[in-house]
Amino acid sequence: MSTQSFFSKKDIQAQQPDTPRGLLEELNLPPGMITAIRNNKTQIQIGLICIVVLVLGWIYYDYHTEMQDRKGASLLASGLQVEAADERVRALENVIEEYGGTDAARWSKLELAHIANSEGRFEEAVAKYKEVLDALSADNPLVPLTRLNLAQSYEQAGQYDQAIAQYKTLKDSTGFAQQAYMGLGRLYMEKEDTVQAHKVYTELLSSLKDATTPDPGLTARLEAKIAALDAEKPAATSPAENNE
Repeated sequence: MSTQSFFSKKDIQAQQPDTPRGLLEELNLPPGMITAIRNNKTQIQIGLICIVVLVLGWIYYDYHTEMQDRKGASLLASGLQVEAADERVRALENVIEEYGGTDAARWSKLELAHIANSEGRFEEAVAKYKEVLDALSADNPLVPLTRLNLAQSYEQAGQYDQAIAQYKTLKDSTGFAQQAYMGLGRLYMEKEDTVQAHKVYTELLSSLKDATTPDPGLTARLEAKIAALDAEKPAATSPAENNE
């Protein structure tokens, strides 16, 4: 009678280790997906590397932009403290050259336009304000302020029609409507267009009366202007005079 082996085939199979399980198996992914991932392992790795590079590039871009903004703002602040006009202009131009595209560069361009305007170089001021305005997006909060300065420079340069066009656009800007209406009235008076002057003064007066916090001083001035314009109108002819 043969002796039974201590290690039977059945025992050996039972003692064999389980099939190794990887991370994908531990995640309980479907077998088909696991196979697809392993078959395209190289392409997936390349894709992941590209994503990491893009994220790191975006982080660096944000960091670089923030540092540029800070450096530009610091240089702008230093330039505005310079008392000598020529040196201040050079400092502002340096901000534009070194940190173009930043808020500091835009403010530097505005300040250069202010300087030109204050020194009576209205044509140059107009060109600088237009440059800033053209570069701003429609929703940028600097737009109304820049447009107001542009309109005033046009007005001081004697280019009334261009100034009127800017003031008309400015009427719809919150916080600038009163200045726009007053500018329009002033220009129409300069052009001796009393009909349009009367119209804009009346519109502004009406808006003031509807305001929650009216300005008594401005209201009184407008009423006086309208009364003066009414007094200049020729008296209406009577029906008897018309028959003659």
